[in-house]
Amino acid sequence: MLKKLDYSLVPDDFALCLEKNCLHASTCLRFQASLYIPKERWVVKVVNPERVVPDGDCPGFMDDSPLKNAYGMEHLLDNIPYRQAKEIRREMREYFGTTHFYRLKRKERCFTPEDLQYVRDLLRRYGIEEEPVFDRYEENFGWE
Repeated sequence: MLKKLDYSLVPDDFALCLEKNCLHASTCLRFQASLYIPKERWVVKVVNPERVVPDGDCPGFMDDSPLKNAYGMEHLLDNIPYRQAKEIRREMREYFGTTHFYRLKRKERCFTPEDLQYVRDLLRRYGIEEEPVFDRYEENFGWE
């Protein structure tokens, strides 16, 4: 259950749910976000009420637990020998693609939880057991 939410963070195209009798309402991001709609907001996007499954597995359910997103990797490979760091960087560029890799590096995109797991696994393959350290971290919700 969300204690507070800045509704300006909710994307305009995010579908909200208004089913307060749903078994999952207390932990569903779609319902929880609907509780913070500002009265000034004239129009919002909502899930079709006919598609909501309030007493079972709803296809629109989204967990309201915040995600910890990491940004930037300026110092990610600082304590790794040059040859090894060069190889890790090459593998990351291949995995993410050149454009996406540089967007991650420049903090234009965040590392998703899956991306973070890939980086952890990659470093472990090279014998690096320390948890990777990124430039900054932000908590946000998985609006997609």
